Amino acid sequence: MQPIFTFAIVNWNTRELLRSCINSIRVHAAHVPHEIFVTDNASQDGSQEMLASCFPDIKVVANQINLGFAKAHAQLINLSRGRYHVLVNSDVHLHEGAIDCIQKRMDTETDIAVLGCQIVGPDGAVQPSCRRFPSLGSQFIQASGINRLLPRSRFWNAYLMGDFDHKSSRDVDQVMGSLFVIRREACEEVGFLDTDFFMYYEEVDFCWRCKKAGWRVFFEAQASIWHEGGGSSNQVKTLTIRRTVRSMRHYFRKNVGSWTWLPLLLIVSLDTVTHAIHALFTNRKPLAVLKAYLLASWDLLTFRRADS
Repeated sequence: MQPIFTFAIVNWNTRELLRSCINSIRVHAAHVPHEIFVTDNASQDGSQEMLASCFPDIKVVANQINLGFAKAHAQLINLSRGRYHVLVNSDVHLHEGAIDCIQKRMDTETDIAVLGCQIVGPDGAVQPSCRRFPSLGSQFIQASGINRLLPRSRFWNAYLMGDFDHKSSRDVDQVMGSLFVIRREACEEVGFLDTDFFMYYEEVDFCWRCKKAGWRVFFEAQASIWHEGGGSSNQVKTLTIRRTVRSMRHYFRKNVGSWTWLPLLLIVSLDTVTHAIHALFTNRKPLAVLKAYLLASWDLLTFRRADS
């Protein structure tokens, strides 16, 4: 029998979060034909041993080095047989009824290529998980910090959709990749994640390609998940900043034009100043923040590849 859902998880040193994630899938998707695959990106915390001991029936792709998000997920799409291929972060737990709600929406509205759902953080608050497509203008506003002063503004916080309360279901430009449901037919038409990204912006790029091809991207407010947040990225904060900037440059070069490196350099320079000042006044290692953003600027200036 063909599974309805394929749950694809990429793990890097999040053993206990991964264990909880898989258990939540086992509980809340037990009634639906599904399969679970895991790519482990050379974890050193016993993740692979835990998988072998606790989930011997799950197919695990064990990498010798950290390939990043997109390349690791590309290994799993080749194994996937599900009608819906679901990217699941290891720091996610499914809530009761989420899978039924997702399946109903995807089965009924067959022009939806990508679906995301409501995300709830450890504090019980809804985490913003929909965004408009980035533009140079919106990225400049983000870098300036004005959007933080006017978080609910339709104009000043347009990129983060500050005017949307995430309590109603609707079409959007992009949804966050914490739980990212992909229709197989859409994937077959537009291709899978661009492996020139290491991590960040690969889902944005995928949504962009789907929308350009006439598919819809949808936010399902009636389905919710719990999200820890930053399970892997918090372990390498400087690299996270640098990789975000590299991926942003690759996204704009690919989808807007090669000339965008110059305005992006100005945007990242502004970002460096505002984040360093914020870190100084909040006592959050301003020198480390400054160093990370200066290195990110150097990566952008020297055209450092986004897949490293």
